[in-house]
Formats: sequence, C-alpha cells, structure tokens
Amino acid sequence: MCVLTYVPVAENGFIVTSNRDENIARPKAKPPKKIKINGIEVFCPVDPISKGTWIATSTCYTMVLLNGGYKKHEVKPSYRQSRGQVILEFTKWNDPETFLNNFDFNGMEPFTLVLFKNENRQEITEIKWCSGEKYITHLNGELPLIWSSATLYDQQAIDKRQSWFMDHLSKNQIEISSEIILDFHNTGGKQDLENSIKLKRKNGIETVCITQIEIYPTAKLLFYNDLENNTSNRFVIY
Repeated sequence: MCVLTYVPVAENGFIVTSNRDENIARPKAKPPKKIKINGIEVFCPVDPISKGTWIATSTCYTMVLLNGGYKKHEVKPSYRQSRGQVILEFTKWNDPETFLNNFDFNGMEPFTLVLFKNENRQEITEIKWCSGEKYITHLNGELPLIWSSATLYDQQAIDKRQSWFMDHLSKNQIEISSEIILDFHNTGGKQDLENSIKLKRKNGIETVCITQIEIYPTAKLLFYNDLENNTSNRFVIY
C-alpha cells in the first residue's frame, strides 16, 4: 500500500482512501470480504501471497499499512513474517499501545501502520518500525492527512504529493465528498508520470487498486476499484 489519505467530513465522519502500488506480475488480490480473526470481524481485501491485507476495518478500528518507515531501506533476502499479516496481528490486542508493547517487531521489514478509531476521529495513531526501532505518534484527526510509502518515493516526491493533495482540497473546500477524494486518487499529479498518485512506472510498478472506507456514526461504507480487472464494488458494512 503506497499512498493513503485521511479527510474529516461532516457529522463527525471521516474518509480513508488508499492506492495499492504493486508489480503487475504479482497475483491479484481478492476483493473485500468479511473474515473473523482472533475473535474480531474485519472487512478487507486479501492478498493471495501473504494471506493478509494492507487495509481493513473492524468495529473499533480502520487500519492501513504502508510499506517502509521513515526512509527507503535495503531489502534483506528474507523476513520473519510478511507485513501483510501486521493488521491481522493487531487484532490480537486491538489497542495501539498494547500492540506496540507486545508485538514482536524483530525480523520484520520496515512498515508504517496507521490506526483510525472509528468512534472518535481524533484518535489517529501512527506506528512505525524502521531501522530496528519502533515509533508511535498521535495525530490530529481534525486535519486532512496524506502518507506516501518511503519505499517508492523520496522526500521531494512525498512533499510534492502533499502539495497536490492540499491544492486539490482547497479547490473543493465548499463540499468535500468521497467522489472528490477519489478524483484525487485517480488524477492527482498526473503530469508527473514517476510520482503521480495513480502510478504507472515503466518498471511494472503501478496502482492496481483503490480502496475507500467512509466512517460515520450511523454508517460504514467501502468502495473497492480493481484497476487490473476494471471492476468496482460498493459495500454497505452497516
């Protein structure tokens, strides 16, 4: 998962949207479905290789994982566990601090885990594992946020994407909607082929799907756009 945006909206709701950038040779992910893990029901797409996911939502949390920490790292021949399992591992504790203190980070490839508390948008927690150290940051849920994977983008590209995002929101500030955010995830920075939000690089790395989760006090919605198969599905989770 390589770009993530968060936008607070009316009625104490919020919208989380992610673009998954992968090598097109990798087997396609399975569309979102409900699964039960560690006694907790989560709704998520499933990666056929890791048997895990990069984005999921449960009763308590919406969870998103990005590859990499603060900077690009040197990839080792093997790791203890796929990062695709991290979100599923989080459900063992279902609490950011407890996860941070109990999960075995050793032998894991660097990652960034972002946790959104569904019932309180002011509770956003970012956990990073990078260079053998773990970090936790609590973020302001009243402001729009964007993350880009350090494995694919240098700091200049990350800053550029931040600028595109804020410009897009400022042009549509009268009424921010899920459609306006999806438009950014499809067209943002399209003039920059190497760093555009919907990516398509010559080395076979491109955006293979877009997932959007909308959280409101009385509703939870999920949109999944499979760009490889040119299909899209909308789910009303409740």
